[in-house]
Amino acid sequence: MPIQTKPCKLCDKPRFANTSWCYAHYREREKAKKEEKARLKKERHEASKGFKKALRKSLHKKAWTLMSKWIRRSGANLDGYNECYTCGCVKHWKELQAGHFKHDRLDFDERNLKPQCPQCNNNYSGRLDVYAEKLIKDYGLEWFNQLVRDAWAHQGYSEQELAKIIEDLREKINNLEN
Repeated sequence: MPIQTKPCKLCDKPRFANTSWCYAHYREREKAKKEEKARLKKERHEASKGFKKALRKSLHKKAWTLMSKWIRRSGANLDGYNECYTCGCVKHWKELQAGHFKHDRLDFDERNLKPQCPQCNNNYSGRLDVYAEKLIKDYGLEWFNQLVRDAWAHQGYSEQELAKIIEDLREKINNLEN
């Protein structure tokens, strides 16, 4: 006489091995367990400091690329030429760089950024003496002092702020190109 086995918990098919389910339901359950384990691993990874730091760095790089392009192009004439803020030489916007007055602070604040030639920006470390004089001459001492205070008070950019900056800059550049 054949051994009688109980049917699967979920259907009337015979059970698989020493489980309470048929083969199809057993495989379905194992697949769900594997997916849940992978989801939890991904959540732990995304919550890690290393992941957040890499994400912020990636967003910062994208935002800086767009900001640099915006600063160099926004003041250019119809032929694409713009003037270096510190020495006054005229070059095509692609040959210029976006120079900072306050480095590693206010990286995406247009008050802090001006187009500069590579000579001034790289070889002369931004010519901050000339840069400061021109800022004071163009905008006034109180404005300049406020820029310095804002730079010291700035705590850095969050992922959300960087994503918003990227979105805004893409829109500005698209408007400029059209």
